[in-house]
Amino acid sequence: MDFAPKNFASLDIGSHTARLLVSQWRGGVSLTPVLRRRAYIRLAEDFGVEGSQTIQPAAAERTLLVLDDFVSNARELGAVEIVAVATGVVRAASNQTAFLKAIRNRTGIEVRAISGEEEALLTGLGVRHALRIKREPSVIFDLGGGTTEFLIGAEGSDRAFSLPLGAAVCTQRFFRSDPPSAREAESFEREISKVLEAFHVPRPSGEYLLVGTGGTVTTLAGLIHKIGSGETSPERMNGLVLGITDLEDLLKRMTKMARQERVDLLGLDPDRGNVILAGFFIVMMIMRYFQASEMTVSLSDLLEGTLIDYLGEEGDSKSRMSPLPYLKNGLSLS
Repeated sequence: MDFAPKNFASLDIGSHTARLLVSQWRGGVSLTPVLRRRAYIRLAEDFGVEGSQTIQPAAAERTLLVLDDFVSNARELGAVEIVAVATGVVRAASNQTAFLKAIRNRTGIEVRAISGEEEALLTGLGVRHALRIKREPSVIFDLGGGTTEFLIGAEGSDRAFSLPLGAAVCTQRFFRSDPPSAREAESFEREISKVLEAFHVPRPSGEYLLVGTGGTVTTLAGLIHKIGSGETSPERMNGLVLGITDLEDLLKRMTKMARQERVDLLGLDPDRGNVILAGFFIVMMIMRYFQASEMTVSLSDLLEGTLIDYLGEEGDSKSRMSPLPYLKNGLSLS
């Protein structure tokens, strides 16, 4: 077995953002982040308008430009493999095949559109390892631009699934005013509750750990714990706790702010400021649904889980990508 240090990269093409993680695999036992990047591609823009489930040309071109840059970064850092997955609106797009082919032709990278269940399992793999979660009951959710994935672990088994609740898609669908009117907010909350109930999302009995990940969650953690966007890292973010009282106070303030005020007063970048409120409503409704007084934050997520799974039990890139419910080989993320 070759234990020489090697760099590997993972890519996530989501509904609102594209993300890159380059990590060094050392000695077959540790994975150390080297570079982490995020760019707003707004792939969900005008997706589903007038019944069209297609990725629009402008959104596709934005994505290709970002991926060109990401792949160049990964190769400059000597990544021997780039493992890429697509989530959110990509898996629902009628032009998915053409879109993934365009990425392959432009960058040489094969992108796999993964199911919601696979996304939940891979995200859970990254979160569980980063937070050292073993077998205790837990609810892990990943709030993205187009969907929210859940991995619920209790009594020695897992349930993984995806719900049609995403910050970017829901902003486009439910909010017409800026800031949203009280009627729009109430209608959106009813829809979130309806979706959670319709999918019969199970609530663990007894005590459990609620963990949130995704851009909305980490942005809220940064606001409450006063961590600037340039200071975010797994070391700073993983394990932070957000109390529901602090979140409710922040939500009251934020619902009175127009988009530009969220950018100016809270220090958000424009693309995040545009969708943060819908994401915030989803987070709060999830916490209320699970009757949780607090939520633990994880910056580590699908990107780490994808690499852990890809490297596999032998510590090389020969394993197939099939989500592992639990880590078997003592891998550590430092």
